Amino acid sequence: MVIVNTQGIVLRAVKYKENDLILTIYSRKLGKISAIAKGARRTKSALLSSCQVFAYSTFTLKKQGNMYRVTQTEIIKSFYEISYNLDAFSYATYIIQLIDYNVEDEVTNNRLFILLAQTLYLFAKEDIDMVFIKDVFELKFLDYIGFKPIVNRCSNCGNKNLNNSVFNIYEGGVICENCRELFEYNMKIDLTTVRLMEYILNNDILTCNKAKVSKYIVKELDIILKRYLNQYIDNRGFKSLNLIESIENKKGAE
Repeated sequence: MVIVNTQGIVLRAVKYKENDLILTIYSRKLGKISAIAKGARRTKSALLSSCQVFAYSTFTLKKQGNMYRVTQTEIIKSFYEISYNLDAFSYATYIIQLIDYNVEDEVTNNRLFILLAQTLYLFAKEDIDMVFIKDVFELKFLDYIGFKPIVNRCSNCGNKNLNNSVFNIYEGGVICENCRELFEYNMKIDLTTVRLMEYILNNDILTCNKAKVSKYIVKELDIILKRYLNQYIDNRGFKSLNLIESIENKKGAE
């Protein structure tokens, strides 16, 4: 009988039978797994707080067939603050859906696990630029799952002089001034945005959060990443995206 102790973050919790939950957990040691938490819906259950979406806990798991069973938990951080802030809840739901729908089961990725924990930590704080944090997460997520855009040189010829460069989704990154006429569907990009993308890829999200970035650059980065993800990642049909769009439209109108 296999018993594993691992840190994990709950991505999804589905009601099962009268008092149980089927959890999707993104864990350090096992990657993304499914686990049943018997009796977790009972108000006096010792598992209750650790089985909520966003909860970051240490799980003791027992392997049963194709699924694990949660036998014991110890909460590390509940991130309950996120659930009381609609904006934070929408952005946090979106990032866990990105992982849930685009990461294969039982494939470990410690860098992605740390990124998820740090991003939830930031969304639980006040006075952060949630659009920028979402963008940082998306760019690093793309890197960690193998779809990193090339931003430190021309993706066609390797030229490192990126003055007057453009961004091309289908070519996987930045195109220099000498090559831009060779390709269709180029997107305008400020050199500051290029440098920001390189900075994000080279630093953790907590460090990136301290950067002073203009709203114009954040908006340009956001537009580029939305189109890039639409090309390489399955994020269609996320209800959280509709909430985020309504939040950003509201802020833009203010």
